[in-house]
Amino acid sequence: MAKTPSGPPDTTGSLLSPDAMGGLNAGKGFDFQTRYTVCHLPIWLQDGSFHQIFTEGTGDIDIRYVDEGKSRRKHIQTKDHDVTPAEFKDVIEAFRRYDADMPGTYQEFRLACPSLSQQMRPVETGLARFRNAKPFYDDAVPALAQTQHDVDQRMRAVGLSDEQIAFIHEKVFIDIGYGDLAHDERALDIFIARMLSHPDFASKIRAMVQPAYAALMNKVGASKGVVLDKSSIEALLRSAVLADLSAEASVTLWVHNWTREAFTPPADYELDWTPLFDRAARKAPSADAWTNDLVPQLDTLRKQIMAAGAVRTIRLRGKCALSTGVALGATFPAVGSWTFEIPQPPAKEFWRSDATPTPGYTLQTEIAEADPNGTDLVLGLNIRGDGRVDVMRYIESTGPAPQAYVFMAPPSQGAQSIGGDGDAVAMAMAVREEFGKLLKARQLRMTRLFFYGPFALSVFLGQQLTSMGQVQLFEYQDPSYVPSCLLKT
Repeated sequence: MAKTPSGPPDTTGSLLSPDAMGGLNAGKGFDFQTRYTVCHLPIWLQDGSFHQIFTEGTGDIDIRYVDEGKSRRKHIQTKDHDVTPAEFKDVIEAFRRYDADMPGTYQEFRLACPSLSQQMRPVETGLARFRNAKPFYDDAVPALAQTQHDVDQRMRAVGLSDEQIAFIHEKVFIDIGYGDLAHDERALDIFIARMLSHPDFASKIRAMVQPAYAALMNKVGASKGVVLDKSSIEALLRSAVLADLSAEASVTLWVHNWTREAFTPPADYELDWTPLFDRAARKAPSADAWTNDLVPQLDTLRKQIMAAGAVRTIRLRGKCALSTGVALGATFPAVGSWTFEIPQPPAKEFWRSDATPTPGYTLQTEIAEADPNGTDLVLGLNIRGDGRVDVMRYIESTGPAPQAYVFMAPPSQGAQSIGGDGDAVAMAMAVREEFGKLLKARQLRMTRLFFYGPFALSVFLGQQLTSMGQVQLFEYQDPSYVPSCLLKT
């Protein structure tokens, strides 16, 4: 049985213990910790699994990550001065007590400080050298045996026990080089640089990003002992940085399908596909035309826009087929920080793909099993009406049966079922989540997709269709459907 580290009995794992309450009681004495948190949030937010931070929970900073429904946590202790061997030992013992009192809760413990004392520096450099070399020798572990022995000797030389050394190898990391975080002006420069590395804010100038520093300083400083969710942090950043959307950099894209018209504002980029569309016959391009001509044009367009600068907002104008909308969204996905602004009559305001999703949005999902040996799904999105009968009749008359028919719909169907861009974004995100779960559970990589809804939603949906395998789209062509675009997500 492992030996339980010494320490105050039965209190360390409690959020009411003296260790956990120290920062709350210290108040303004933890400016370095707050600066460290604020300057690292732009980095943490870029990790797709980042979920929450909790300051002054078990100690200084706790971070929670969630990946495929499973949580992992990181505990960080900050020091605003050079750490001596005696203080380092105290930190390690505190880490071990947390680990023992809350078993399996924390997968990583980290000490962050400006520097280590002269006696401690050989420990940090040796440990870093050893860990940096491990990936290269992962198939020849004995090659590092002498290096590990030397590192362990350095740790013993500053008074660390074998139990402490083993724990450090397993879970403890040392971050140094944060002397600038003792000064607001230098910390602000670090924060701005990191904000500008975040895809959502890459094109923003210093004057637009700077207010987010003060906003986060106030929020983090006032939230000690309170859990902050990723969504609330991002909402705060957006409100501070993106307050003036009218001034944001954007490009205007005209796409012509059924008709060729002029729009406002003038086009920066224009795609004229009218020769392949027949409005009178309501005839869309062939599947080969989509694959060999139209989709490659979209890929080329994305590269042109990216080569011209860091702009990621597209004002889309044109009378387009629904397949065009889904293909556009898939070419300029949400994960690439692309935003669309699209007219959606009769709404007076443009719909934006970065609108705040409607809270608590409920997606209705109906599954009808078909052929157990089927190799794909048929996914019908019924927004403006119920197309189940038409879709199933078409599939039964033209091709192999799917493993299952899946029909998704908003809480109510009809012309007003999507009340605005908040509903549209919420539904697109909900479809992605539910669709992804079905594909994973059934181990499928092919889907036949039928969409019946507003054009702007088709674009927003396409933006969410990443890592979903192959998706074959269909267009309604009276009296039935025809295959259109094949997306390889």
